[in-house]
This record gives sequence, C-alpha cells and structure tokens, in this order.
Amino acid sequence: MLLRAASFLVVFLLLACLITAISGTMLQPPSAQAVPQAAVEAPPETQPPTQPATEAPTLTRVWEHPVREDAYTPRLSAPDADDPRYYSSDNIFYAADYGMPNCTCYAWGRAYELNGEPPRLSPYDACTWYDYNAENGFYDYGDTPRQGAVACWAYADGGPGHVAVVEKVDGDSVLLSNSAYSGAEFYMDTVPADDPSAGREGWIFQGYIYVADSV
Repeated sequence: MLLRAASFLVVFLLLACLITAISGTMLQPPSAQAVPQAAVEAPPETQPPTQPATEAPTLTRVWEHPVREDAYTPRLSAPDADDPRYYSSDNIFYAADYGMPNCTCYAWGRAYELNGEPPRLSPYDACTWYDYNAENGFYDYGDTPRQGAVACWAYADGGPGHVAVVEKVDGDSVLLSNSAYSGAEFYMDTVPADDPSAGREGWIFQGYIYVADSV
C-alpha cells in the first residue's frame, strides 16, 4: 500500500513540474523569446531625399535693341576698347586672332551691336560674306544702301575683299564705317550711292546684307 502511494506521489510531482515548466514558457514576454538572427538585424537606414545642388546660372550678356522708329544711332567713332562685341572672344574674329584693325572683326561686331545678338555672318574672308548669306538665306540682301547694312566687296585679283557698315544714307551719298587690316583701327568714308563699285575703284561691289532690318 505504501509503495503504491509513493509511486503515485512521484508521478504527481513529475506532472506538477512539467505543468510549471510549460506555463513559464508560455508566460514569457515576446521580447524574451528567441527569434532568428535575421529578424533582429536593423533594416538599412533610409536617407532623406536631398535637394539637387543649385549651380550658379551662366550669365549671358544681353544687349538692348535700339528703338527702330527713326532712332538709329550712326557709329561715327571707334568702339570702346572694353566693348566685348568687338574686343573679346564674344567676337568670332577676335577669338581667331583676327581682331581689329580688321574689317571683318569690326563689321561682325557692329552687326552684333545693332541686333543685340551674335550675327549669322560668314566666319571667313570678307569676299565670302555676300554669297555666304545669299546661299544660307540668313538676311535679306540687295544693291540698295540702307542704314545698318553691311556693304561687301571682292578684290579683282582674288584677295580677301572688304566689308563696311552703312551708317547713314543722305540723298546720293552713303556714309560708311570701316576698319582695315594692317591699317586704321576705325575710319569713316562717304561714297556715291549710285556708284557701281560703291566708292572702291577697281574692286567688285557685291551688294548689301541687311543685317539690321529686324531691329
């Protein structure tokens, strides 16, 4: 009888220990439970979006267009030496080491001054300007002098030619502004409006490019 009671007591104690162990496991807080290592690794941090770097704007010199209503201002003196339209890399001829005194550098800069933007004139010798414009159709052209027009000549001997700018048309005379390679930085001369050579004896007058008509 005592043996049976002892056996029963042992079984009872074993069951009590088992129940206690199971209950303790179930009552543990979630933070104490074992979890796979991968689940406890912190996710990669998410960086906040950043503003793109603000670059300094490229400043472009803007020249005001002259008022067209009878306000054309003839250039009767040389441009200032600090005018970048004539004396800087803004001028394609200056940039190519063909700066003033040079008729192409001057006439290109004068057209820039009149239009307020780089002109679409030939980047080559003066004798190419008229045909270059006619072939590309950049500006109107013809044989009638107008204020702001570029006058173009070729040399009979095949030389580089000459270009000048019409500053004033007064009856039968045309006032031109010029520069000359290996010559004067700036000069003016007056030629007859009806002269087939436009005042350049022995040269071939090609015509006028009306670069300032859109001003």
